[in-house]
Amino acid sequence: MPSNGFTHESTHNESKEWYTPKYIFDALGIEFDLDPCSAGREVTPWVPVKKHFTVRDDGFTQLWEGNVWMNPPYGSDTPKWMERLAVHGNGIALVFGRSDTQWFHSTVPRANAVCFIKGRVKFIRADDALVYSYGDFTPKAPAGAGSILIAFGESNAQALINSNLGMVLSIKDALLK
Repeated sequence: MPSNGFTHESTHNESKEWYTPKYIFDALGIEFDLDPCSAGREVTPWVPVKKHFTVRDDGFTQLWEGNVWMNPPYGSDTPKWMERLAVHGNGIALVFGRSDTQWFHSTVPRANAVCFIKGRVKFIRADDALVYSYGDFTPKAPAGAGSILIAFGESNAQALINSNLGMVLSIKDALLK
């Protein structure tokens, strides 16, 4: 069965884990306090975060403190994770630019800024993470759709502006209703 191009999931018994490449973090220039959707420091050592919650920890139900980095599970789980980050109010999420979805229209108006990333992000497959962490690997296949960074909090919005990753819109300035 072919992939519809809108999830990290594979339909061919391949890895369902896809990680954010280091250049995103380098461009943002931030150390985050928490990654509630982490693969763990051992798997993704390039992610600049102090505390990791993995699937075993159930990061969704844990206490979130400080500035959060989030590359949430995509698909039907995205809305609940985005709502949780919007309520938390301090962090950056990397998601597909799905402006046609209900979660987009319920969470983005509460954000400070959105960055429409130039080109498609080349995520790191779980199978390639160890090699990638040593700097000897460049991912080749881009994601199935364009991605956005959604910032909650003024300092995170400023990081998007300074990142040069793509076009950034200030949500407060853009909302005219």
